[in-house]
Amino acid sequence: METFEAQTIDEAIAAASAAFKADRDQLDIQVLEQPRHGFLGFGRRNAKIQAELKRPVQPQKPIVKNSAVKSQPAKKTVVVKTAKPTDKKQNVKPAANDSNEPDALEMEHRHQANVQKMNQAAQALCGYLKDVLAALGVTAKPKIVKLRTHELVIDLQADNSGRVIGFHGRRINALEQLGTAFLSYHGVDDPGLILDTSNYRQKRQQSLEKLAARCFTEVIATGQAVFLDPMPARERKYLHHVLEDNPRVKTYSHGRDPYRSVVVAPKN
Repeated sequence: METFEAQTIDEAIAAASAAFKADRDQLDIQVLEQPRHGFLGFGRRNAKIQAELKRPVQPQKPIVKNSAVKSQPAKKTVVVKTAKPTDKKQNVKPAANDSNEPDALEMEHRHQANVQKMNQAAQALCGYLKDVLAALGVTAKPKIVKLRTHELVIDLQADNSGRVIGFHGRRINALEQLGTAFLSYHGVDDPGLILDTSNYRQKRQQSLEKLAARCFTEVIATGQAVFLDPMPARERKYLHHVLEDNPRVKTYSHGRDPYRSVVVAPKN
């Protein structure tokens, strides 16, 4: 098998397909290393796979069986009738035993291991956020509100929540991006981190709903698209959700992160 390396698994598979001049389904692929983004450029690691062409299926055995049935129809029909029930039983049992899917105990063991990994990374993140905010002159006590395998919610309890939020939420959103990178660096796969303080996220959703209503009114009144200020991916997704069923306007994202924004435009 040949080894291929790229920034993602899909890119490594694409390189293997190009090297063998074959489709993905025609390759036997083994993942050696998962990619890692690293933290602020440190600890970055590419994806690494091994690949080779699948061996062609040889049809000699079914041909021999068919020819044997034709040459001795009377004897073979009797054998087939008696063998079919045993063949069915033999086909059913290996299907359950040879399945690649893990059993319930194995799945539970993996789940608990992932939760433990998230818990350890979350505890370290709380200390990191406390130190970062202290360096900014803000005294805060991070508290874990929700913890799952790939989901973490932390409430930043502070006397002055406005200094935690920052202008238009820029500081708390920046801390959230930094915290997501921190979790990835500590081995959590696809972490979903939410930082909150003084119920800011719920209040922000209510503000986004009012913003969507104002944009709808302006678009209908003027017939022109409205370009909003850049905002995080979660808030863009929420605006799309609020206006997705509206028959008179449509929404789409414009630009590239961190300056990506939502555009509300007439549907027709």
